Amino acid sequence: MDKNNSFNSTFPAGLRPALGLLILCQTLEELGLDHEAASAITGLGRRELETPGYLIRSDQEIAFIEATLAANPRPDLAYLVGRRYHFGVFGIWGLALICSENLQQAFQVAQEFIELTHSFVGLELNVDGAAASLALRDNYPAGAVRNFVVERDLIVTLVVATEAAAQKLPLMHLEVAIPEPAHAKEIERLVGCPVVFNARHTRVSFAREILQITLPQANAVTWSACVRQCRELISRQHGERSFTHRVQRAIVDSAFKGIGAVAQRLAIPERTLRRLLQHEGASYRALSQQLRLDLAQQYLADDSLGLDQLAEKLGYSEAANFSHAFKRWSGMTPGEYRLSCKHANSKIPL
Repeated sequence: MDKNNSFNSTFPAGLRPALGLLILCQTLEELGLDHEAASAITGLGRRELETPGYLIRSDQEIAFIEATLAANPRPDLAYLVGRRYHFGVFGIWGLALICSENLQQAFQVAQEFIELTHSFVGLELNVDGAAASLALRDNYPAGAVRNFVVERDLIVTLVVATEAAAQKLPLMHLEVAIPEPAHAKEIERLVGCPVVFNARHTRVSFAREILQITLPQANAVTWSACVRQCRELISRQHGERSFTHRVQRAIVDSAFKGIGAVAQRLAIPERTLRRLLQHEGASYRALSQQLRLDLAQQYLADDSLGLDQLAEKLGYSEAANFSHAFKRWSGMTPGEYRLSCKHANSKIPL
């Protein structure tokens, strides 16, 4: 099996474009729905969101989406938001996709530079014989926010891929890791293939030959210039700590299996990894601990995830080990922290 490299984004990672919230607000306004409560809670108003290049923290975006969904319990909101997208809203990243030679190159560009979007999912392209699949991967626990971002980003991926190919793609099968929504028929009509909800993964399958479809706006010169600019933008977004960010991603992608697994993912010796982190004023131990705390807080905020599952996601063999570590970091037990989150959420004005 030929499996391309994947990038799995994670909620606590760094700053991100505010574009997603702007399009969410535009959709709400078009539907006559409210976004003022979310703006008040997060401090993110239209002026900030409409500022070109404006970056926000991932926790701000999560809080904005949570408040929006609480104030506007419309089941098809993620679908309608996703349908508003086209390649042009993504700037240089979108242009790089459109100018790619074929869909395979476009998917590879999307994977490599997905940090330039506001997506909360990673992409993984797999080729196995005559079949291929594109999977959406996420690290967020089950709940309204996860369902929203998975459905939204799935629709965006399919819409932009269809736009790049300038034709409706003949898809074979779609699995979606969210409960079946009331508008399931609309999704089936959009994709034109059987859809299975409540699946373990979000993944679309198609014939391998589709990857070789020549894109109508393919241009090697423009593509090369766009890819170069994408790399510069990522470097600028992370500043001098770009290697540290790569290590953070690898720690999460390797499920906290240790520095050896991270070094293997980055294809460098452990000694080199430690030296480069030290050069940026960081250490593997500190990064791993902070990531575990960040993710633990995100997971505990949603009580649908049991402590055993949570501990496994963070690389602990037993829930008790995680509980001891969390109390050492935060001064609270996981149960106390989860209860504090419930109290805070009950005070959010709707």
